[in-house]
Amino acid sequence: METLVSKDVEMAATFLERGEVIAIPTETVYGLAANGLSLEAVKKIFLLKNRPFSDPLILHVGGMEAVEALGISLPLWARQLIHRFWPGPLTLLLPKSSLIPEIVTAGLPRVAVRAPNHPLTQALLQRLPFPLAAPSANPFGAISPTTAEHVYRYFAGKIPFILEGGECEAGIESTIIGEENGRLLIYRPGVVSKEEIEKVIGERVFTKSFSPKPEVPGQFPRHYAPRKPLLYGWQSPPLEPHASVVLFRPPSSLPSHRYVHFLSYEDNVEEAASRLYATLHNCEQEPTEFILVQTIPLDGIGEALNDRLRRAATPSLFTIGHSNHRWEDFMDLLRRYEIAAIIDIRKHPYSPKFPHFSQSFLQKDLYENGIMYEWQPNLSNLVQKIERISKGYERIALLCAEGEPNRCHRFRLSDELTQAGYTIFHILPEKRLQLHRAPISLGLEERI
Repeated sequence: METLVSKDVEMAATFLERGEVIAIPTETVYGLAANGLSLEAVKKIFLLKNRPFSDPLILHVGGMEAVEALGISLPLWARQLIHRFWPGPLTLLLPKSSLIPEIVTAGLPRVAVRAPNHPLTQALLQRLPFPLAAPSANPFGAISPTTAEHVYRYFAGKIPFILEGGECEAGIESTIIGEENGRLLIYRPGVVSKEEIEKVIGERVFTKSFSPKPEVPGQFPRHYAPRKPLLYGWQSPPLEPHASVVLFRPPSSLPSHRYVHFLSYEDNVEEAASRLYATLHNCEQEPTEFILVQTIPLDGIGEALNDRLRRAATPSLFTIGHSNHRWEDFMDLLRRYEIAAIIDIRKHPYSPKFPHFSQSFLQKDLYENGIMYEWQPNLSNLVQKIERISKGYERIALLCAEGEPNRCHRFRLSDELTQAGYTIFHILPEKRLQLHRAPISLGLEERI
């Protein structure tokens, strides 16, 4: 199949009227669109994206009149928000009408609707007699596209048409809001902040951060993710030779690292949002092994950026040994990699050759440096221990004795933890990270 890229709205409408799936631009990200009232057309979206049918879609409409034409009732709060934010990056979760196929809402009683603020897509919606179901134009879980080129990389030869609308202005997905038990809840933070919404409706808005089953798009724990491991939440990301490094703002002295990206030159989160996905796409194209992203401030749209980056981040663990280190060098490594907690998996945490690494001294000194310490010699319970500690600590390192290679966590156990869903990084004595590639099972002579 040939994939055409054009600004021709009439051609886009023709494909959609035939029941095809095409890509459309919005102010947030590009969407993979089809006739939202056609079961067969919407089904094609799920198959193209490899998206679970349990993950509902957003219906895109031209405006409030199109919502009412679908038989959807609009409460007062919805009308207030429409008057202020539509067309724009705000999605409303409203009671579903019988006109909307069950596949759109994943069988749920509410439907997500919004009016995108892009001139080409608005012209397309005014031209069509039906709304468009349109999730982001990427394979399920991957980085959302903000240019037609991103879409083309994903779906060239798989869809017939991409409506070329330039680079998306906002750069991240819309805010999703709905009513539950008389309270307004934000189900997905986005471009429109909670504070902006509260100013319009004059009442407090809450955030629903967890749901056992997706109620709206974008609620899966792992989402918006690059193919490379991504580690988020650094105060000062180390300039690792095998990493793409993403900083919120340029530092006072520019780093010499080749693959450093800056999200904001003006020190504001809106600029960072507009550049985030494009930056992650660039990181994917670079000859690096992983991505380190600096913490984004939480003010305003920063809440949405943190949400996207935490969903994109890989569950990760670090490993570190002690027999090659002086205590000062060991602490330098922990500070460099911002280790917040140590799980000691040595069977005998007493070191006659290196007494400062014996458990009693180690626990005291780590505590004085603000690092949590626990001993876990029973490896059968290690995953449960990691899950518990990770709820309160950003970066966890496993400690073993380097002089005991047959029991060292860097090899067989690292393979097992990788199979359990963790990305393992070995902290090497020369102040460098090595990404563990399971299963490796190197011979002893090849081990670090």
